[in-house]
Amino acid sequence: MDQYLGKKYKLKSSDKFDDFLKFLGIGLLQRKTATSLSPVCELTRADDGTYTYSFTSPVKSLKYVFKEGEETVTERADGAKMMSTFTFEGDDFIQIEVHDNGKRSRHVRTFTEDKIVVISTIEGWDDKAVRVYERVN
Repeated sequence: MDQYLGKKYKLKSSDKFDDFLKFLGIGLLQRKTATSLSPVCELTRADDGTYTYSFTSPVKSLKYVFKEGEETVTERADGAKMMSTFTFEGDDFIQIEVHDNGKRSRHVRTFTEDKIVVISTIEGWDDKAVRVYERVN
């Protein structure tokens, strides 16, 4: 993953993300806000081995600060807290979330030089959301 650290990627396309959020229990207004944004994301690593995965948009910015393999409290854009575990497998950056309603979701972010493809699934939902981010720097 070192070759992708510090590179920025902007959301360019999204498929079934609204359906994913709806299944998760996110309200209509918050879903419409979330699906209208084109955030820029970036993965960085500090000297102590702590990673930061940030999402920046004009409306809301989020930062997940974590150590690989350790469960940590994270926050969704709507302010809800969840437990997340982040791991790396080759060019995949994987996040497992346990939401306040008990649902578990999985986000597999596959990095390449020019894009990130994010596939999001959630227990009990027989589909997947696919979001594509293109590199901007």
